Amino acid sequence: MQRRHVIKLGAAALGTLALTRYNPSQREWRGRGFGADLSVIFHDSSDEYEGIFAAIEKEVDRLEQVFSLFRHHSAISRLNRDGKLQDPPEDLVELLEISKEVWNLTDGVFDPTIQTVWRAEHRLPTRPSGFETVEVRRDIIRYENPDTALTLNGIAQGYASDQLSRLLRRQGHSAHLVNLGEYAAGDGDWRLGVENGEAKRLTHTDLNNLGLATSAPGAMTRANGQAHIVQPFGGEPVWKTVTVQARTSALADAYSTALSLIPQEKIQAMDFEEMGIAKVWLESQGGTMIRLG
Repeated sequence: MQRRHVIKLGAAALGTLALTRYNPSQREWRGRGFGADLSVIFHDSSDEYEGIFAAIEKEVDRLEQVFSLFRHHSAISRLNRDGKLQDPPEDLVELLEISKEVWNLTDGVFDPTIQTVWRAEHRLPTRPSGFETVEVRRDIIRYENPDTALTLNGIAQGYASDQLSRLLRRQGHSAHLVNLGEYAAGDGDWRLGVENGEAKRLTHTDLNNLGLATSAPGAMTRANGQAHIVQPFGGEPVWKTVTVQARTSALADAYSTALSLIPQEKIQAMDFEEMGIAKVWLESQGGTMIRLG
């Protein structure tokens, strides 16, 4: 099960969309991608909107061919299989560079090499290789440790949301809302409600040219019964849910993953402005809500 399913079915159910008024030119594309139902809302009063639908479907397929672990010939699957990738796609390089930034600013808590732990599901506990062992260049991506494997499920859906947002802007549709489990909002005020796994409304927020994502470590467990979001240094997740509103959907996605593993005092000591974070909502294991930012 991909992380998108976890968000939809678990404690990170987002999506109470409130439009302030009815607009007959509102178009909504619905489809599949990254293992889940996806939707994109934009405004177009012409009869050419089906061309936008086709462009969205093409872009989703292109991004899956880069990031999906379930596609044998995707870029990340080939990298994990061979330990290196010559002339990698620009999207993969860009996303790994963003991941490196988040990895640095969370002191290594956000670590895509955690895929090594997933691979060792039925063996003795192991530690990830560490993101510092991954060389990322424009011409090649290479693993220093032969046992390394990457997963970008903690950030790729957010990045894909951002890419679709950029696509819509290029097509002249600056007012839009992309929902790939993580949200990317264009122009306008898009109101989203945040609920936990018990359908309890936790909060709501308005998005305008921002990203929003939620992580719920306990929404899915691995075969060993532990949470699907893994602390690379050992230990259990701290929070029941973490929702992050950030400059981009990719950053919101990555930080919601990482912050679910970090205690409150360390989160409060972080420089949200440097990280590109606007707001954070932390739900404790007992259901108490804490807002930061």
